[in-house]
Amino acid sequence: MSDTTAAAQLSLQRLVLAGVLITIGYSVYRSNNLKSAKLGLVAMVLATNAFYFSASHTLGFPTENTAFSYSYTLLPIIQIVMLTIFPLTMRESLSLMTITLVCHLWVDSFSSTMTSPDNIASYWLQTVIALMVLWSQLSQLHMILRLYRQATLDPLTGIYNRRMLLQLAMRALAISEERHSPFSVLLLDLDKFKRINDKWGHYAGDVVLQAFTRTVQERLRKSDIFGRFGGEEFIVFLPKCSGEVTAQIADRLLEEIRAMDVLIDESRTPLKVTASIGISTFQPGDTLSSLIERADGALYQAKAEGRNCIRAYQPGQQSGFDARHSVSRDNIDMPAETSL
Repeated sequence: MSDTTAAAQLSLQRLVLAGVLITIGYSVYRSNNLKSAKLGLVAMVLATNAFYFSASHTLGFPTENTAFSYSYTLLPIIQIVMLTIFPLTMRESLSLMTITLVCHLWVDSFSSTMTSPDNIASYWLQTVIALMVLWSQLSQLHMILRLYRQATLDPLTGIYNRRMLLQLAMRALAISEERHSPFSVLLLDLDKFKRINDKWGHYAGDVVLQAFTRTVQERLRKSDIFGRFGGEEFIVFLPKCSGEVTAQIADRLLEEIRAMDVLIDESRTPLKVTASIGISTFQPGDTLSSLIERADGALYQAKAEGRNCIRAYQPGQQSGFDARHSVSRDNIDMPAETSL
């Protein structure tokens, strides 16, 4: 095949590759989700390797590189370096690199140059570059996960912060409405928590919050959405839970909280804490805001009736958001010294 004919065919192949890559990019852009992005990346690697094999075939699988064919022999290295920009796991990265390696070895087997000194040096160089790419990808992934945790998790307790909590709850509520399945809310508030900070210090308060979080989290399903709503208030969204089931869950949680022994340090008697819980269950026409507001009203009732109890929202009940303006939660008498 003459150089002119080969150049014409390679130009056509480059145009086809460009069209395929543009199509892949546009499809990923339209879908805009993680699954399509991963599939698009696999398709891109397959397309570039197909182009490498096709170009090598057009060039006749040369045993010696010329000025014309040399740039095409660099394609496997370019494909590996290209993966640097993607924050992939080690398994994902190695899988994509394996595709390039197999294609490279396949081309070299046709040209009978697998054991040539030049190719052995090329394999060594690709291995070094692949290790550097892996390090870069894992570093990116670690940084992204760190930023994600900072943006979505409460730094003290490690559970969802208010922003992420509400986003997940809105999505779960929409799914529940579509499937006509029940959806409930638990709003939990540690009783007299401010007294802990005042009497034992903020470190003790942090320890109590962490212990409380562990106790609740260990007794929830994976599908439940648990997060810190603010201060000493926590909220649990319970998909597929009716009011009756939610009340049973609240009873179990309250018993576990009462049984907690929070050890601040070895020189102090473990603290006993209690909590108040408000419950609301989805009704036709509800929004996430109305559900939370009703749970808050039930929580206010639990606080007003002595704390350390559970109350479910009843129609006509005063909203906790409004009631707080007339009655302060901290004006209710304290129980024993080591109880909050």
